[in-house]
Amino acid sequence: MRLQTRWAVVLIVVALLLSSTIYGGLELYKQQELDRSHNAAEESAAMAAAQIESALDERRDYIGYVASKAGADGFTNTERLIDGVVDNSRFFAVQIVNMNGTVVAFDGQINNDVRTATVGSNVSDEAYVTRARTEGASVTDPEYVDQREQYLVVVSAPITVNGSVAGILAASIYISDDTFLSTVKPLAREDQRVSVQAGTETIFESREPFGQAVVGRDRAEPYGWVVTVERDAAPLDARIRMLGLAQGVGLVLVLLLVGLLWLIEHRLTVRQTQRLLDGFAALREGAYDHTIQLESAEEWHRISDRFNALAAALGDRETAIREREQRMAVLNRVLRHNVRNEMNVILGYAEVIAENAARDDIRRSAETIRRRGNRLVQVSDQARWLGQQLDVEDPQTVDLAAEAEDIVTEVAAEHPEATVSLSAPGSVHVRAVPQIGIAIQNLVENACVHHDGTPTVEVQIETDSDEAHLSVADDGPGIPTQELSVLQSGEETPLEHGSGLGLWVTKWLVDRSGGTIDFRENDPHGSVVILRLPLHEG
Repeated sequence: MRLQTRWAVVLIVVALLLSSTIYGGLELYKQQELDRSHNAAEESAAMAAAQIESALDERRDYIGYVASKAGADGFTNTERLIDGVVDNSRFFAVQIVNMNGTVVAFDGQINNDVRTATVGSNVSDEAYVTRARTEGASVTDPEYVDQREQYLVVVSAPITVNGSVAGILAASIYISDDTFLSTVKPLAREDQRVSVQAGTETIFESREPFGQAVVGRDRAEPYGWVVTVERDAAPLDARIRMLGLAQGVGLVLVLLLVGLLWLIEHRLTVRQTQRLLDGFAALREGAYDHTIQLESAEEWHRISDRFNALAAALGDRETAIREREQRMAVLNRVLRHNVRNEMNVILGYAEVIAENAARDDIRRSAETIRRRGNRLVQVSDQARWLGQQLDVEDPQTVDLAAEAEDIVTEVAAEHPEATVSLSAPGSVHVRAVPQIGIAIQNLVENACVHHDGTPTVEVQIETDSDEAHLSVADDGPGIPTQELSVLQSGEETPLEHGSGLGLWVTKWLVDRSGGTIDFRENDPHGSVVILRLPLHEG
């Protein structure tokens, strides 16, 4: 992922995290404010309901007390009883009903027509009569009076004489601020609506309902009056929106500032990175004297210093390699031309001596000179090949079985005294350098050459799940321990070195092919060399 893309992803993630945090904080604040408003509405409703319940209890207990006094007086002097109730309370009318349900007395703030029509009437089915008989002192459900546009309730209580219900005392009272709603009206505000319901009747409401409101309710038991306090939620929503807008603007400003800083830093980073890339391109082209100067932070200065130090070290190394290559070129020329030419002369004279010498010891010495000289010529030829062919190509698909078959056929023809055999499948495709056949040929030829008698060489190819195994087994003297030690350590020293280049060439070619080489002893004598090469996939 490019640096610019990473920065963009980080910026988006930061924006999402900040937005989520702000949104979550606003929602939490809104919920807390709603809970606080709801609790306040519940407390207000509970207080008003408790006051209404207390006022109703007070009126009920008062009428119960008066009814008990009337029973003690035995229904005498009802006029004074009614006047006392009207004069000393908020009740505007009082009536006395006998046991049969007939109104025997009715007075108060009423006109004579109403009084005349009511006295003598039967009200045994009225709720205030039946409830007083069955429940004792009680309060009826509110009733709406059209003429007054007000609700009233009737408070009634049984009149008992000698322990028995002899009649009913009933008093009517309007529902108003002075009677039951004294604590309700103060709760009404512009942002708060108060209503009182009794059953299906709405006794009081301070205003029209809000579009969105936080509601609190409580009930005046046992009368069933419900006080509802509603708080307008619109101001809270407006405040939340304003707060969200302010925080949103702040978030945008922060993101813009971060983006601006990122843009400045990004442009600086891109410029510095391009300089660094140009520097590496110069090194790749061999311009080791190229230097860079990175600005801004201390880290960039350290990078430029390290790059310049690297360029200088590479320049020194390149100079050393060039000088070494020059020395190697001179040495290679000496090995290829001078040594070979001189050895050809020596071999020619050794051959003449061997053919014309009369003494056997002289002929044997000449043969030794010729054999050793041929070996030195062979080393010179190998060195010449290294100079021409060691820059091998990259691995490609090679038929290992076909390569081995050609090599076995060629070596067997060159060494008729040797028995060279091959055991392999029809084809084995591996990934190897094109010169891998040279490695196989070195192993097979060494097995034939380094043998004092009649050599037997067996070449075998096997495969497993991902590798091909080519083994070359002989019955010769085996590979000297010193040769194996040098190959395994990968380095020659003045005290530990090989006698030729064949095994080195084999090892280098196998390594370049991505394979491995292993040396083992053969039974009863000789050696086994195993090449492991990766199979071609597909």
